[in-house]
Amino acid sequence: MLQPDVLVVGGGPAGVAAAVELAGMGLHVLLAEQRDRLGGAIHRAYAGEGASPVKRNAHHERAWQALLDQVQQVQQQGNRLSMQFQSVFLGVEGDGHYLLDDRVAGRVRPVRPRAVVMAVGGVERVLPVPGWELPGVSTVGGMQVQLKETGEAPPGPILVAGSGPLPLAFAAQLTAMGRPPLALLERGTPFGTALTHPGAAFNGLRSWLPVAEALGYVRQLWRARVPYRTGCRVTAIEAMAQGLRVTTENGRGQTQLYEVAQLALHDGLEANQTGLPRQTAAGLPIVWAGDCREVLGAAAAVQDGRRAAQQLAKALGQPCAMAGFEAPLQSARRLQLALRTLYQAPAAAITPETVVCRCEGLRAAGFGALEGAGSAHEIRVVGRFAMGACQGRFCARNAQALAAQAGVAFEPQDLHGSVPRWPLRPVSVAALAAYADD
Repeated sequence: MLQPDVLVVGGGPAGVAAAVELAGMGLHVLLAEQRDRLGGAIHRAYAGEGASPVKRNAHHERAWQALLDQVQQVQQQGNRLSMQFQSVFLGVEGDGHYLLDDRVAGRVRPVRPRAVVMAVGGVERVLPVPGWELPGVSTVGGMQVQLKETGEAPPGPILVAGSGPLPLAFAAQLTAMGRPPLALLERGTPFGTALTHPGAAFNGLRSWLPVAEALGYVRQLWRARVPYRTGCRVTAIEAMAQGLRVTTENGRGQTQLYEVAQLALHDGLEANQTGLPRQTAAGLPIVWAGDCREVLGAAAAVQDGRRAAQQLAKALGQPCAMAGFEAPLQSARRLQLALRTLYQAPAAAITPETVVCRCEGLRAAGFGALEGAGSAHEIRVVGRFAMGACQGRFCARNAQALAAQAGVAFEPQDLHGSVPRWPLRPVSVAALAAYADD
């Protein structure tokens, strides 16, 4: 059985920063990452030969390369940092074994660490609209990861819609590759909101690097004459013989139709805390780091990973020079609050026939049939909400909104009960059968 001092789950900026910091203190660290390389979603590695053809933010790339250089330095100094790729965190057994689905070996492996850092990143949110479950509809983040990994945009005309800065960045990346989207549709009205909320506008402009990044994206879209329409939302998606017909509506009630092959939707990022062990599960100190603790962006995730490492070192009695991370984290928190304010937009009402759980194909009308369900547990067991492959990562918020209309209050994590059961992710029967405490 693997018995490191610290198990770090997640190979994005926060996880790598925590692992490097802890290994630098002399602790033996095992970093488990579900992909075959480090990077997470934001630094997803190009799978082709040579340099990636996808344009990336230079500031983030320099920070990431600096982290990778630190990983190399630590590994050259000894065997304090080991990595296990293509390994998915499944949960915690009753005896405190942390279970990893080792997809290279085809088996479930137990790990018995002295402490744990959970750095599994954020999760993308998409508000349900009629037809969002159709082939050809994906999240902006999902399509962006595909773009980074393959170096190619999906075929056919693309429409990008939703809310927040990520659709802007993705639309600019597509444009830089010579595949500009038909339009970029923003549900909110950030420019108008800036006039009514000058404090949010000021806080947004205080962070120069993100502002410069956004201006670069805007310039890219302007040069390619990509329409950027604010106060515009997708109201319906229909399948056609050659793709999708997307109906949109602006703030004045005017509709417009787009015929596309691909539709990318995005309505923000949330902390990915589904099924994560709490702070003292099985008697071990546990710290969450990065976007799974609080969505603050890539730069802040690095600082948060280092903060988590110092917290764990202190819990393990390891001497370390405590650095102050609250100031940069507070600055990132202020920026994220400003962005949420500027991009705020009312959510559209969900019709009875709208799918709210894509994994199980459950519609809003099915939720209405759960009359008498008085808890998150009943909603999950009887209605099968959050029972699919995503385990509620994408549909829990939708179920929460529908439950609130019925007078039932719960938090998304309540769908899993007070003690989350493993497996938290799908795992093959063969891998379970090969489980052994060796």
